[in-house]
Amino acid sequence: MTDVMRLDVIDRVALLTINRPEKRNAMSARMWRRLLAHIRRIEKTPAVRAVVLRGVEGSFSAGGDLAELRAPDPARISGYRDLAETAVVALMKLGPPKFAEIDGGCFGAGCSLALACDVRICSSTSQFGIPALKNGLAYEPVFVRRLVEVVGSGPAGLLLYGGERWNGHEAAARGLVDKCTENAPAAVERILTSLRDANDSAITSTTTSIRTAPRFQR
Repeated sequence: MTDVMRLDVIDRVALLTINRPEKRNAMSARMWRRLLAHIRRIEKTPAVRAVVLRGVEGSFSAGGDLAELRAPDPARISGYRDLAETAVVALMKLGPPKFAEIDGGCFGAGCSLALACDVRICSSTSQFGIPALKNGLAYEPVFVRRLVEVVGSGPAGLLLYGGERWNGHEAAARGLVDKCTENAPAAVERILTSLRDANDSAITSTTTSIRTAPRFQR
């Protein structure tokens, strides 16, 4: 069976790879469970210096699996949403610095996953959107709060109310991502190279300081 959410620890970097290309990496309940299990494993691996979240085959994530979000069983839908929220919040709280390496589409729950990371770097071909209302869904409050925290209430409204779709450069201009480049993997690798040469306690101290600093207002 294909591992739809992979974890590889290479040279003290945990690589979380969303691996469901036939569905543009849309997140199923199984994938959320796998992600949560991987997060728990990383928490118990003190040697990990950084975490990179990425997708395969030119897509970060198309969002939540709409087939599961529109299931006829309300309990199943509620369970899916609770599982997704638990996994994203766990990713937010994960100790090592986290980097979203974004290529291609990053929609809905994909944006939630990216926003759970400390630094978001995208390729110039990336596309961003949160079409929850268009799909007859509500974006979870914890995800809305994080979105507003990062981009502000106005830009959040453009995504949520207006259903706007941003390219990589627009996302960088509005703060949804921190850098838009022609080669996102290379940009992330440059940061990882710096971290590999750094002191563990210095990385931990820097990460704590960044996360607890007052939010920068654009």
